[in-house]
Amino acid sequence: MGLDFIRRAAPSFAKSWNRNKDMLAEPTLFTRYPECRTRTAIADLAQNADLSEGENIIVCAKDSKLILVSGNTQVGIIEQPPSDLKSAIHNEGDCVLGYVRRINPLSGTADVEIG
Repeated sequence: MGLDFIRRAAPSFAKSWNRNKDMLAEPTLFTRYPECRTRTAIADLAQNADLSEGENIIVCAKDSKLILVSGNTQVGIIEQPPSDLKSAIHNEGDCVLGYVRRINPLSGTADVEIG
């Protein structure tokens, strides 16, 4: 009688160490499509490029290259972009928004964050 009484009188207890396992399985925990992450690429700047760090630009896929456009002017080019970056831009309609992270005046290049 003693053990039966304790089992009936005691509140039920359930382990809860896995209660958030459903949240961990959601696709928002990690990026579902890794190519959607921002990527940084080095672009060769045109001679008359008037860019500043922190400026937003448009990155367009053309043939096997990526063209950087500011306003109506081509300001740079990425000659050999990584294939996954090029295919991700192609899947987005061949044009995406870019961000000038840093300008390297000695080499005439810019670090462009794409994504």
